[in-house]
Amino acid sequence: MSIKFIPDDLRQEVSELLDFFERHSIGCNFVLDDSEEDDEEDVIDENYELLVWFPESYSDETYPIGELLDVVYEANRYRVFNEYKFIGKRVALFYIDSQLQELMHVHGIDIPATKEIIDDQEYVIEVVSGLTSYGIKLIMDKKYDDHVPPIDDYDNFIEIRAEDSVDESIAESLIEAYLFELKSTLGISIHLSARLMSGDSHYDELDCNDDTTRLRPLLRGKGVEELLKLYNSSLNTSNTEILVLNYTKVIEYVSQTVIQQDLINSVSKKLFSSRALNPDANYIMELSKVFEGNRTNQKDYFAIKLTIETCCDLYEIREQAPNFLKFTKKLNHDSKDSDKIKAVEEVANAISNTRNMFAHAKTNYEKKGMECPSEQLGDFTKCLDILSQQVIRWFAKEHEDNRVV
Repeated sequence: MSIKFIPDDLRQEVSELLDFFERHSIGCNFVLDDSEEDDEEDVIDENYELLVWFPESYSDETYPIGELLDVVYEANRYRVFNEYKFIGKRVALFYIDSQLQELMHVHGIDIPATKEIIDDQEYVIEVVSGLTSYGIKLIMDKKYDDHVPPIDDYDNFIEIRAEDSVDESIAESLIEAYLFELKSTLGISIHLSARLMSGDSHYDELDCNDDTTRLRPLLRGKGVEELLKLYNSSLNTSNTEILVLNYTKVIEYVSQTVIQQDLINSVSKKLFSSRALNPDANYIMELSKVFEGNRTNQKDYFAIKLTIETCCDLYEIREQAPNFLKFTKKLNHDSKDSDKIKAVEEVANAISNTRNMFAHAKTNYEKKGMECPSEQLGDFTKCLDILSQQVIRWFAKEHEDNRVV
């Protein structure tokens, strides 16, 4: 039987692939040997499947030649390789917690892929498992044993694939944005983990938006990556104290932009007045009070209050609101402005007081009256999660020149 390769240069690539397999103890059922015993011809292209078994693997599997060539190509051109990630020429892989298997297979959750065009290059971001360049690199470096096989179906990665060459800094920012969208849009909390150590991810409950199959465009730009890192640092914990502190950091990060915007708007109104053309003492004192008010807004409670008022829709947390947020739980579409203001003040006080209670030494802290009761912290952190998402989206929509970072 003769072998015909399509295209012709695929023969040389397959030959090099088989040599690679032999050097690294990878088994394969294919032999590159033309026999002239009969006139039959075997046609092989990149979709032709080879039966392959990897060192310390539990079973053999078939893979298209094209996929095998791709993972080996990238493994041979790695730039970064550690327990958390692999970055090759066109592919970046970030290891994520193994409990994603339960979400995807046991609960039937579909993790959508997405695409972004950055600097005229398309990036495809999706979750992959099993055979990857990461596993091939493990084989090349002999970083495996009978307890930790190099290729495992329980290996989960977020893969970022570029058309030409992946930019590491862009890949890092896309990862943060992708993790945020999975949590914000689908309600799925996954986090980056270490491949060579056991993961320790915790899910108190499965609360996914499984009726949504698309993601919004990923958030990027000045200050956004740092903000998303603050938010994503909460994905791998269910500790309510840590969650309160992290979500408050998100709100306070954006508060500086809100305060600056409020100052600019307030000063602009004064300067647009006809009195600005001939300012008297009263006008100057009024202008001074604007700046004095801005200094007040920079204080803890006032900064949070102004940010919640500017960026958030408290009606969205009405159902999750714990019982101590009395005005917030009563909100409806017909609520008076005065009731909405009371709800904003209530939420801002609750965030400020509860954060301070956790941030200060317990023996020194004197309660102010709006600290969240311990038995209601679960619902309270759900509210803070939603508010943080709203604050992040407001910040990302602001022009970069207006963002304070």
